[in-house]
Amino acid sequence: MPSAKQRLQHFLALAYQGPAKAAELAAGVADFIDAWPEDAPPDMREAVLTLLDLSLRDADDDTRLHLAAKLGGRRELPLDLVNEFYLSAPAPVRHVILERNDVEGGTHANPVADPEELLFAARDDTSASFTRAFASALHVPLFTAAAILADASGEALAVACRGAHLERAHFSALALLKLCDGSALEAFEAPPQRGCESLTGFWQAQTGRVRTAA
Repeated sequence: MPSAKQRLQHFLALAYQGPAKAAELAAGVADFIDAWPEDAPPDMREAVLTLLDLSLRDADDDTRLHLAAKLGGRRELPLDLVNEFYLSAPAPVRHVILERNDVEGGTHANPVADPEELLFAARDDTSASFTRAFASALHVPLFTAAAILADASGEALAVACRGAHLERAHFSALALLKLCDGSALEAFEAPPQRGCESLTGFWQAQTGRVRTAA
């Protein structure tokens, strides 16, 4: 069986090959983290976590979904790393991530400058153009905005709205106009406010970062 050092060298070789090997790299690094080898020194951890973070930027949705379920609830991983998993994670893992943001998070999110303008865009724009308007209003990357609006449960939208200091009425209007699911209206009250602000602040900090679409 390859040593920890040999496996790390293999991961570096995959990373050098770029997006084409992102899924293989992410899966391999996740397995390494999930069952940390006895011969892997502690100072290897930072390099391995960096490789996982880099691979996630180019990983497809199926890979992110698998890794979110596998690693998203691991409390020993850095908060910024598990935040990457939130939009792909199953509900129990999302709750763990939000709880960690509520306790550990310190990032403050920028509020929506003009909520009424955002609602106007939701009423009049097509889905594609509204996604751009939503991303701009909430100061988040376009791929993050698309993932938030694709979550039919309304949980991600509730986190983003609370984090950006939108009121329940704004959330309800957006949910009815864009999620078309009345059950999503119940999502607003559940997430903790500080956790929402921390996670939304994390998303806002990713603006300008590009992720390959699946």
